[in-house]
Amino acid sequence: MVSPNSYSTQPSTSKDSAYNNFLRRLIFVLLSFFIIITLVIYIAWLILKPLPPDFEVDSFMVSNFTVFGSQIRGKYDIQVTVRNPNKKVDFNVEIFDIHVNYRRTRLSQNSEASRLLFLEKSNQTSVKAELDSNLSRYVRKNDLENLGQNLSGGVICFDVRMPVSTTFISGNWPRIERSMLVYCKNLRVTFSSSKLVGKLIDRREDCLVLSD
Repeated sequence: MVSPNSYSTQPSTSKDSAYNNFLRRLIFVLLSFFIIITLVIYIAWLILKPLPPDFEVDSFMVSNFTVFGSQIRGKYDIQVTVRNPNKKVDFNVEIFDIHVNYRRTRLSQNSEASRLLFLEKSNQTSVKAELDSNLSRYVRKNDLENLGQNLSGGVICFDVRMPVSTTFISGNWPRIERSMLVYCKNLRVTFSSSKLVGKLIDRREDCLVLSD
């Protein structure tokens, strides 16, 4: 004999099965929709091919430059042009810091608060910074000896580095963000006879932009 309870459990089991099927289909549809949207966005940005910003050092001046013991003192004034090479893409560029190096030694303190720039397509702007000495850093002996020789010859090569973040913008498409390091290498500065003031030899120097 079949128990009456066995019939009462069948409708409940059918409802659970229908609910589970519905849930699986809903999850599948949502995942498929997410994957399709992601692929469309990815392909769209591949077609746009956004280029990173161009950086160029317009001027670089060193003043009150002295070597005291194992420390280097001076003031560094720099002007950099930031250019958007894209014809279809705007972007925001946030410059977190600008600092001056001699070989492996950082010579300047942290720059001012981060700078946020908005550049429309094929546009450019300039950024200026006045940097003081970083007296908490001591120069390595080999670097100090090399610096003395270069200073005697009247020319010293400095490096300028800028960690930046670039957010690419194109209409209503979702934005994409990239972290970058701007590296302006071997900025040749010639010093006057007093050795206290130096200026960039070349009129302009292009910088290397490294992206993650």
